[in-house]
Amino acid sequence: MGKRKRKRLEDDLRLLETCADDPEELWGLSPSELGRVGELIAWGYLEQSGYELRERGYRSPEGEADLVVLDPGTDEVVLVEVKTRRQRGGDAPVYPETAVDERKQRRYARIAARYIMERYPARSVRFDVVAVQVVCGCAARIEHLVGAFTWDGPR
Repeated sequence: MGKRKRKRLEDDLRLLETCADDPEELWGLSPSELGRVGELIAWGYLEQSGYELRERGYRSPEGEADLVVLDPGTDEVVLVEVKTRRQRGGDAPVYPETAVDERKQRRYARIAARYIMERYPARSVRFDVVAVQVVCGCAARIEHLVGAFTWDGPR
């Protein structure tokens, strides 16, 4: 891991720790900070589920994949889009996964094509979405949509 990525990870872990110590801090985070916290939550969830992290924040000219993991059960490389939203107690339910629209799906297909070209030979590729819904306190609801879309769009 390069210096820049290591520094970003350290910063993000500090941010997550701050929010764990004082859950009210979550409500003051910028959308970017909330997204980074959501990525760490998703990463922890996937790791506990047996996935192996390959890269966090894979960048290509086409854009960025939040997480690239290996599903050892299927031997697939999985590009994961993480969407994080906040929900206070009385708010209407939020569904972060709905933000992964067709445009974003097409972009992910281009990112995956670049990833395969750079990492040839690559295993098969799958596209998952992990929706993180931060609720009151320090709790989060996680919805893992396995195979949320294909190279050609939604399933």
